[in-house]
Amino acid sequence: MKHKSVADVAYEILIKHKKPLHYRKISDELIKIKPLKVKEPYYAVNASMSGDKRFVRVKRGIWGLLKWKYRDANVKYSVTSYCLKDGTIFLTSYMRPFFPRDSREMDIFFIDKEGCEIEAKVNNEFNYITGIDEWYKKKRIKVNDVIYIGLIDYDKRKYFLVTEEETQVEPKAELKEKVYKILEEEGHSMSYHQICERALDVEFNEKNLFSDYIIHLLRDEANFIEEKENHWGLFDWLSETKKLQRLLFDSKTYDKFMNTLRKIFDFLGFETSIIHQEKTMYILAHAKTDYKSYSVVVGGKLPKEKGKIIKKYEYWKEMEIIKKENKADYLVLISTGFDYDHFNEVSDVHNVVLIESKWIDTLINEHNHLPFSLNELKSIFLPDNSTESNLFQLMQRRNITCRLISLIKTILNVLKESPQKKLYLNIESLTKIINQHNDDFLKNEEFQEYEIEKVVNILSKEPMNILQKTDMGNIVMNYSLELAKKRLTKIIDEIF
Repeated sequence: MKHKSVADVAYEILIKHKKPLHYRKISDELIKIKPLKVKEPYYAVNASMSGDKRFVRVKRGIWGLLKWKYRDANVKYSVTSYCLKDGTIFLTSYMRPFFPRDSREMDIFFIDKEGCEIEAKVNNEFNYITGIDEWYKKKRIKVNDVIYIGLIDYDKRKYFLVTEEETQVEPKAELKEKVYKILEEEGHSMSYHQICERALDVEFNEKNLFSDYIIHLLRDEANFIEEKENHWGLFDWLSETKKLQRLLFDSKTYDKFMNTLRKIFDFLGFETSIIHQEKTMYILAHAKTDYKSYSVVVGGKLPKEKGKIIKKYEYWKEMEIIKKENKADYLVLISTGFDYDHFNEVSDVHNVVLIESKWIDTLINEHNHLPFSLNELKSIFLPDNSTESNLFQLMQRRNITCRLISLIKTILNVLKESPQKKLYLNIESLTKIINQHNDDFLKNEEFQEYEIEKVVNILSKEPMNILQKTDMGNIVMNYSLELAKKRLTKIIDEIF
């Protein structure tokens, strides 16, 4: 080790770590191996790498190996039989801007993934590069094989040259885990640009070989989610509700889709089990209530292409058999969409209710906001009307409940904001003020005085006793808002 130069030891340190490092980190490790008898060891190490062509400055103060920079190769080239025969690369129109345009023949240098230099020449008169024959033999290049070329330094006439196979090793083996760890360590979403810089250890100014791999990785892997345009986070960060909604639309296989549907029915309050029938599987969802329990056999099918609809289903009779064997009450088939011209008649014959994923998504969202009862959900599975009609009626009933909750909340907030010493409110004035406090529940629908009076009467009587009507018909609170909320909570706890 004593006979090795500072640059040689720094080279080995980078090889060991397999990624660019700050020169201070390199220096600290180098000193343990090869003590430096200089006043400024950090400067000496930095200067040694700066004068060695094996190294490249990735960012300010951070050094990597030039041979790692093959990732920046971004010009795709398909090798022809003439190329192999003559050891050439033809200068296509999209390649010419990267190479010297001098009329005379110019020397250039390619560097491959191992860091080996290939001496070549550019001939603009005949539009080709010569001197690649030995590299073709070394890499066992065949006709129609793809290679990638990239610019290192235009003035110094240096370029990358790598095979397509060499570009695919790292993404498949390491990039997924690397991107996951980067986001996990950050703890918040990052832009695609930021992820590329961190994952590839380069200043990312334009697309390179691996930037496309990363965007495909982010889009295709279930571990990653696009939180907003071009900003990515981890699936694990989502709430349970958001996870279910994401899985509902992103499941790419039949098994994943069915397992997601089972989780959704569990979330809605059903007791579920899986029934396997030859090539298919079904969910038996049991609504266990004290009065008139019911059960649903749930089947599912994904279209061949995302965003498409299904045009046929082969297992109608099997569903009926399973229903009979398990003494189920309803049959349901769930998919992203149906060709109703083909499905309506046959689904009516077999009494199967067709449910689209977007309607399940609505149920998840509403159930998370205010849970449905199992008896309420039963209305969706009735085959008498269309599922869309049943869901609409369910949501109408839900809106009435939400409207009442919103009204109670708004009344208490309005009374809190109106100091009793300055303003006493009657039903008429309270109604006007409440309608000015429109929120997400109200959806621009005004309350009527009779609705306000009904709620005020309920909140004024025992056991509520939160509000009080004065002799003049004015409405005041008996408690502060915080105490009123505690009283409501206690009453609900006492009841249940």
